[in-house]
Amino acid sequence: MAEQVRFEPAGRDAAGEPFRPCRRMIVGPWCNQPEEYEGYNGFVGWAGLTILRSGRWLCTFSSGYWHASMPLTEEVLADEKCRKLFEYYQTLGCPYIRAPRGGRAHIMHSDDRGRTWSKPETLIDTDLDDRHPTILELDDGTWLCMFFQYRLPQFGQACWIRSQDQGKTWTAPVTPPGGQPGGFGAGPTIQLRDGSVVWVAEGIHDDVAYPQIGVYRSTDRGRSFELASVLRADHELNEPSVVEMPSGRLAVITRRQGDLWFSDDGGRTWTPPQTFGVELFDPHLLMLPNGVLACFHGSYPNGGIRVILSGDEGRTWHGPTETFGYGVDLSVYGYCHPVLLDDGTVLLVYLHSGGHHTADARTEALWLLRVAVSDTADGIEILPAPGSPAERKASLSHLESQRTEGGDPALGEL
Repeated sequence: MAEQVRFEPAGRDAAGEPFRPCRRMIVGPWCNQPEEYEGYNGFVGWAGLTILRSGRWLCTFSSGYWHASMPLTEEVLADEKCRKLFEYYQTLGCPYIRAPRGGRAHIMHSDDRGRTWSKPETLIDTDLDDRHPTILELDDGTWLCMFFQYRLPQFGQACWIRSQDQGKTWTAPVTPPGGQPGGFGAGPTIQLRDGSVVWVAEGIHDDVAYPQIGVYRSTDRGRSFELASVLRADHELNEPSVVEMPSGRLAVITRRQGDLWFSDDGGRTWTPPQTFGVELFDPHLLMLPNGVLACFHGSYPNGGIRVILSGDEGRTWHGPTETFGYGVDLSVYGYCHPVLLDDGTVLLVYLHSGGHHTADARTEALWLLRVAVSDTADGIEILPAPGSPAERKASLSHLESQRTEGGDPALGEL
């Protein structure tokens, strides 16, 4: 019998805009920019976060000239298919900027829990647009970086690279087997408790005109992947996210209808898909230590980043309305990547705008924000990100109280 998934309104959004003093820019205009290269116009986005076992934080992201920074030269545009597709992109706001190798992927790190960050370094730079990089650290210290590549007129192809020396060197990009794997979104890879790795990626696996979702498994720490199953529907599926829950059950959710699947055998077979009335993009599933399953997502009608919550492993979902989750940052485009911190709160990295217009691309930024999720799955609290104005204000207030009370025992009178 198919799972019965439903949405039940609960709670309400906080008044005002609590996210503004609590968020912190880590890349953007005049802020920790990557090195310039031919084709770079200021766009940064599609970021991912990784909390390493060593305590180091990693942030990976894409850069380029637009929402999609495919290789662009006179030779590329001489091809009729490429030219027509680029002309369509121009109607959406894409500028003509010569970019022989398209966009590239970057990595930077923090050793003080996000308060300061290293200069972005190039992680991947092939002759294609290298996008949406996200790193997963396995239990043996291996790093897997999943991303996808794009060029005109092809739509995209999923790839992975592997490092066994903490990112100093990487294997060449490899495409998973079976079908025509593509990909959108960051972070659809997890390591299960049995040590196997599950990766979900968009692709064409049947004789259909719309994308499906390939579920890939690795039992050799990411050296190779096999196509374990294909998730199908009668409509387009993309931007998948996968999570393992305390029961061992897996769940996958996709853009746009919010199709939700469950698996009880490590991703080999799945329940039929169900929707529950919430249209979303870039969904990210995250299992919290309090037993709440969170799905951070973008909202089609209103934009911004929101989160819906479930206290029963995805069968019942809560939010303040019948269609959208609790507001995280309602002023931005909507693409984020959440990770769990050791205190049980959630840290998100996200981009400011979609970068569809030249001005937006040139002023694009990456932000950090922190969120606490209620134990009863009926609300959230916006918390200061490391180095945010709200955190600095709290720190100054603490120092002021110490000064008033006679000074800091280590620093003396302030």
